[in-house]
Amino acid sequence: MLNNKVKVALVDSGIDINHDYLKGNIIGGISFECDNDYIIATDNYEDENGHGTSCASSIKREFDDVEIFVVKVLGKNGRTSRQIFEEALKYLLNMDIRLINLSLSVTTNEMIQDLHEICDELYRQGKIIVCSLANGFEESYPAVFNNVIGVKGFILESENSFWYNKDKRIQCIMDNNPYMNCNINNSYRLFGKCNSQSTAKLTGIIARILSKKHDITFEELNNELENLAVKNDWEDKDFLASKRYHDFKEGLYDKDNSILLGTANVVKEVLKLNKSDDDIYKYSLFNRKIGLNNDNCYEVLKKLEEKFDIKFDYLSISRYDFVSIQTLTDLVAKNILNS
Repeated sequence: MLNNKVKVALVDSGIDINHDYLKGNIIGGISFECDNDYIIATDNYEDENGHGTSCASSIKREFDDVEIFVVKVLGKNGRTSRQIFEEALKYLLNMDIRLINLSLSVTTNEMIQDLHEICDELYRQGKIIVCSLANGFEESYPAVFNNVIGVKGFILESENSFWYNKDKRIQCIMDNNPYMNCNINNSYRLFGKCNSQSTAKLTGIIARILSKKHDITFEELNNELENLAVKNDWEDKDFLASKRYHDFKEGLYDKDNSILLGTANVVKEVLKLNKSDDDIYKYSLFNRKIGLNNDNCYEVLKKLEEKFDIKFDYLSISRYDFVSIQTLTDLVAKNILNS
């Protein structure tokens, strides 16, 4: 069966409209903001934060033929108001878009009745809302509404696996190992270990299902997701039992290996470490002594490309590739071999 393109409404901080990876998938957008107590709509949905752009690339990684309609509600600081959020959802009532990604959530239960009624109307129209649980919370809205699919991220027992139970308050637990994702200014960053990425991943999976079963109902979709999940029932203790851990891969390369030394020198240069410092061989690169973080991984990769005359497939690179200087060297060596 041929896949059909699927439209997704991305309610977030906007999108980098000129990003090489995403620009062919953008079909339009709108921005909502507050000005002197009035909510105004404009066609400026350019991303100033990066969150929406990262979520968009997480969706596309799961389903390449996605068509993204951008609904910008988050500002540069990544925040919005309940009124803007509700206005954006009301706008989608009139759109011919079935799948809605909300990688944002309201954490207080005050005045949520209006939000529930809007989501209920979207549900009655056959629209599918996928919403992240607020990071660090047990409940947030509309993630826990019964007319919405709620998502929480966790490092699970296997890569890209998820748990699903349609009867739970938060129906989906999605593996959220961070990957390199698109960022503003046509760049990339390590994005994940958060409920936002997990939600975008599930939205992409659902888009792939809709491409083959366009008329699937909400109830049928829930059954399909339960069939695809590796686990359908769980308790809190199951989270610790399932978790997988980084492989440091100590001793993978000898210390006089030229690729290892070149990789280490690049990391030291980017992170402004002393060239004679051997701590880089002892600790995880994300250790405070070393200083790697989600934002400077991209700079390290760009410098490695220059030094070794290689080109990375950024979207295939995860946090596991940055665990240690050994794992990063392994990434470089594999790209040299394949170049």
